[in-house]
Amino acid sequence: MRKHSFPQKGDAVIVTGAAGGIGAATVKNLVNQGIHVHAVDKNESELRRIIADIDPSGKLTSTLQADVTSEENCKRVAEHAKSSGIRLKGLVNNAAVGAFNMSVEKTSYSEWQRVLDINLTSLYLMSKYALPLIRAASGGAVINISSVHAYATSTGVAPYAAAKGGVLALTRTMALDLAEDNIRVVCIMPGATDTPMLRQHAEREGKSLAELGFPPGESSIARIAQPEEVADVIAFALSKGASFITGSAIIPDGGLLAKF
Repeated sequence: MRKHSFPQKGDAVIVTGAAGGIGAATVKNLVNQGIHVHAVDKNESELRRIIADIDPSGKLTSTLQADVTSEENCKRVAEHAKSSGIRLKGLVNNAAVGAFNMSVEKTSYSEWQRVLDINLTSLYLMSKYALPLIRAASGGAVINISSVHAYATSTGVAPYAAAKGGVLALTRTMALDLAEDNIRVVCIMPGATDTPMLRQHAEREGKSLAELGFPPGESSIARIAQPEEVADVIAFALSKGASFITGSAIIPDGGLLAKF
């Protein structure tokens, strides 16, 4: 796998959920390496604003408004990547939605389905249509963003934890299926990260992040990560330095799981 299973300068990577948080930080990281990014998000206005700030010239990015729970939209993203003429060597399945105060009994079927569609089914759909392009480029890497909730979870997040656990299992089977094509599949499992999704939850609860149990201080165990810290791990997982990593998880959690 070592010669083909990673993007290099001049190659392209698709990043979903690119309009903020970890996704936007990942786009910036890759652009700074000279990698072209097809940036995908449902929120078109915010996506364009963020990407214009990252890449004012527009030479290393393209923006695509898409709902990654839609098969037709995911197919359209892949068609755009193909038409760009830049070989596609990576996919970062980052799009996600939070789920709070959702136990099994309190969660309606439509809410359950929505959380699983965004956090799990979208990875299947984007991979289904992007993988032929990565295979045609002699290999590359798929990075699936899960969460520590796949390993150790909390109350009120039933559909979220179920979906993120599914991401880890999906990563393992994809890695086995795609090894012969020189395509690595890696799961990233972040702890709490300072994203709009987390801050919106804190606002709804009327609490600070510290009051929600996330200690301040750079050396604190289980502190909140900055999006750039997780983006660094994603960039590593895509890179030649991670060419021996496939079918497994990297856990940037600030030591959170060490406490359990």
